[in-house]
Amino acid sequence: MAHKLQMGFIGLGAMGASHLRLFHEDCGRDAVATAICANNPDNIARAKEIAPNAQLIRDEYELIASDLDAVVISSPNFTHVPLALETLKAGKHLFLEKPVGITPAECRKLLKASQKSDRVLMIGHELRYSPYFAKLKKLADSGAIGRPQMTWCKELRGPFQPKSRNWIQDRRRSGGCLVDKNCHHFDLMNWWMNARPKRVAAFGGNAVNRVIAGPNQVHDHATVSWEYDNGARGTLHLSLFAHQPPKEDLEMGMVGEEGVLQTDLDRLEILHWQRGKRNGEPRIHKIKAKRGIGWGGHLGFAEMHPAFIRAIRTRKQPLTTVANCIDGTLLAIAAEESIRKKQITTIK
Repeated sequence: MAHKLQMGFIGLGAMGASHLRLFHEDCGRDAVATAICANNPDNIARAKEIAPNAQLIRDEYELIASDLDAVVISSPNFTHVPLALETLKAGKHLFLEKPVGITPAECRKLLKASQKSDRVLMIGHELRYSPYFAKLKKLADSGAIGRPQMTWCKELRGPFQPKSRNWIQDRRRSGGCLVDKNCHHFDLMNWWMNARPKRVAAFGGNAVNRVIAGPNQVHDHATVSWEYDNGARGTLHLSLFAHQPPKEDLEMGMVGEEGVLQTDLDRLEILHWQRGKRNGEPRIHKIKAKRGIGWGGHLGFAEMHPAFIRAIRTRKQPLTTVANCIDGTLLAIAAEESIRKKQITTIK
């Protein structure tokens, strides 16, 4: 039997606890939680229920320096890059929750470090690992709708869940709602379109959800439009005050020269309209996919953790490297800048 990977976990809130459970329990044949790092007593108690033999280390950098094979970082967004850089420097494999960073400089610094390292670095963009969203990618790549010309995302949902010291509500610490929340969707759309975003225009503000005082409260709604380097375009609509949407709060899709692909996440179906077929009824692609697992119950969460283990075992970089995912985060950061400056932003 192969050596069990000794894993350390930094950040044990709701998301961090989900990663701990899935790595320690569902991947228990290949990995073991050796060390945990947290300061909140409730989070520590929950983690100890999952992994009672894990050593509690109070300092993040002490955990990184300890005898581990891999580190999982699920701490607040503003801590991601400093901790990630130290982890790579220490020669550890790294699972890093999204976003890649909260500034362009952070993102590029991590990209450079990851390219110099021979360690596995996976970004926690779980949606790419779901058979559901992978099927959309496969259909687009196969020419099912011709050359994709447009992509869209509509997300109508409730407000952010409370976080320690309200860090998620402060754009200086979270990067903003588009960075924290929608980097997932920007990443998916970039992947589907096989293109890089270059210019973005966005509008947004805070209409309902005010949690912290001052100008740094994150937006609670936004509309974003952008152009790709191949001439295609994308659009995202977000509301964080749609408390009871009539159905699944996320819809995504692509429009090509020969048809349309659209998600139906309630039924785990992909709707496929083809040019020249006039009856108006789409072809239905029914996909088997796991959901309801982990924090948020997102598609791809169950598949992501074994993929990290496989990447380490095979010494092959995963689907969600920094290089593969950086454009989604840079697009989100540029959209936040466009809202603040009220101008079109070029992504450099």
